[in-house]
Amino acid sequence: MEKYDTDVVKAPRAAIAFTGGKDSVLALHLVSAKFRALVADEQIKAQLHDIEQLNPVILVSFRPTGQQDEFKAHGYEWTLKLASSLGMPLVVKEIGNTPSFEDSYRSGIKELAEEYQVTHLVTGDIEDISEGFMDRAVTQTGVELARPLWKIPRLKVLDLLAQLQIDYVVTMTLLDKLPAPISERLVGYLVTQQYLLDQFDWYDSNHPPLDLRNTVDLAGEYGEMHSMVRDSPLFSFQVVHLGKIRKIHQTKYGSYMYLCPDEIQIVPK
Repeated sequence: MEKYDTDVVKAPRAAIAFTGGKDSVLALHLVSAKFRALVADEQIKAQLHDIEQLNPVILVSFRPTGQQDEFKAHGYEWTLKLASSLGMPLVVKEIGNTPSFEDSYRSGIKELAEEYQVTHLVTGDIEDISEGFMDRAVTQTGVELARPLWKIPRLKVLDLLAQLQIDYVVTMTLLDKLPAPISERLVGYLVTQQYLLDQFDWYDSNHPPLDLRNTVDLAGEYGEMHSMVRDSPLFSFQVVHLGKIRKIHQTKYGSYMYLCPDEIQIVPK
């Protein structure tokens, strides 16, 4: 798409796994040569070679079957408005457990290849938190994984977000890792690297210390935090939330605090 690079129209077609969270938006920016050129870290630049000359043609959101509104970390309305701000089509692939989640993902990825002729799936994954799940999901689909953020140290991920001016809001926290007093200072707030570290230090100075700087993944890769982006250079308008209502969600994986906004609003730049 010309919005991203003028020389990639004939390049391999890519789908961007998109939630609207900071990692997926950062991965999308790094597909563009314009934004890759801003990366100063040589080690990071070296690992971006596998996404050079990809043509991002669609965004894809993998969401639980029949439960689009129940994806509490990444509200569907918010995701739709972010896709609209990017000017890219958003395709939803519903994922269920029949016959298995892995097979369901694989079917969705194969459909992307057949319907949109994509050869690559770009994700914002940083670590293998699911024991090779995505590697298995793309087998026999004709689609290759591209993971521009893979294994990047977390402070460098936060540096990239700041450098590329990607603003994000924390939308959900895992209370087992981030107890209520600090979650209340994160959920619903615009977060920068300094703000995040300051809040960790505040908690450890005023409560039984948990050494949050060293026990919590600063990018939330293990589910400690989830986010939605408010603004980025590729957005034609900002997408902001009104209200900071927070609710608790109990699951078999733990207790979560999540943002329940009054309204998701488009704001012209």
